Parts: sequence; C-alpha cells; structure tokens
Amino acid sequence: MRAIAALALAVLAASGLFATYPALDIATSRLFYDGSSFPIAGNPWVEGLRNALIWAEDGGFVLVVIAGFASAKRPILNLLSRDWAYLALIFLLGPGLIVNGLLKRLWGRARPFMTQDFGGEKHFGRAWEFADQCARNCSFVSGEAAGATALAISICVVLRANTDRMPAYLYQMGLGLALTLPLVTAWQRMAAGRHYLSDVVLGTLLVVLVAALLRWIYRPKASRKRC
Repeated sequence: MRAIAALALAVLAASGLFATYPALDIATSRLFYDGSSFPIAGNPWVEGLRNALIWAEDGGFVLVVIAGFASAKRPILNLLSRDWAYLALIFLLGPGLIVNGLLKRLWGRARPFMTQDFGGEKHFGRAWEFADQCARNCSFVSGEAAGATALAISICVVLRANTDRMPAYLYQMGLGLALTLPLVTAWQRMAAGRHYLSDVVLGTLLVVLVAALLRWIYRPKASRKRC
C-alpha cells in the first residue's frame, strides 16, 4: 500500500510541476529543435527503431494474452494464468483505457511540432489543461511510452518468476533491456517533436501506478516478487 501511495504522490508531484512550470516542456522540446524542424523525425534509422518498439509492445501484449490461455492447464514460463491475466490487465487498463481511451481522446493537447513554438499553427497547452488544439490521437499523454512501460513491467515479472532458472548475467541483461525500453521510447518521441517531457513522464508513471494498484487488488502470485 505504501508503494501505491508513493506512486500516487509521484504522479501528483509531476503533474503539479509541469502544470505550474509549463516552460519545462517547451525548454526540453527545444533541445531537439534546430530552428525549423525536429531533424530526428526524418531519420530512417530512428523511425525504424520506433516501429520496432511499437511492434514489440503490440507483440508483447499478444504473447501475454496467448500465454494466459495456454497456461490454463500448466504454467508457462513459471507463471500461472492468473499471473498472465494480471499482465494483460496492465496493458488493457494502462495504455489501453486510461491513456489511449481517455486522455489522448479528451485532453486535446497539440503535439510540439504542431505548435507556434516549433513552426506550427496550434497553441501550446500545459499538462492536464483541456484544450481544443487536437481532434484525435493527441499529445497528452504518450501512448507509446505507456505501452513500453507495460512491456517493461511484463518482462520484469517474467524475469523474476524465472530467476532460479537462468544465469545471473542473463537476468541482468533482461532487466537492463526492460528498463531501457521506456527510456528509449521517451527519447524518440521527444526528439521527433511528437511529445513533451510531461507526456512521457506522466504516461510512464500512470502505467506504473496502474500496475501497483492491480497488484494490490488482484494479487497475482508472481507479482509478489519485486523486480
């Protein structure tokens, strides 16, 4: 319960920080702006990396669902169907319902490249501010950062459930990969001018909070081991 309270406070603190000091978002986005565009947005290698990450997130969710059904008779990767259902719910409620289903549909925040600060025509909107500058698939918050976080949590749970079955170096490599996914995704979305710092930070924190709440309510066996 203390972890949930700490995460809730982190979400509130980050929200208050970005809402009170909106210049933080503009300043961090400006680091990737060359005066006329966001050069990274046109880089084929970075765009390829982004597509690979999207495929990994979507594929990860599909594999979690398949494993959930397949583990009805016997554990898959030392996880029961209840554990896989927990991971599926993180994807569905975090990136699915809260981020893409509600926030990105209702808040109407224009993406950085669309705003007057970076050569566009739209007005800047601070974090949590209702705006009418975007009709669909808007900036607040980052769906890809949320998806990468859900995937990272899933990898973490699988690793912890199989710690005794793998060498320590392999576990550390897997853990490093899990932690890198949200960071790389956040960098790419900001560098391409598609998201502000607050979008990626809050997208990540909200999914972690959802995972903690589900862990407390749902109590899957595997999630009792912390990553």
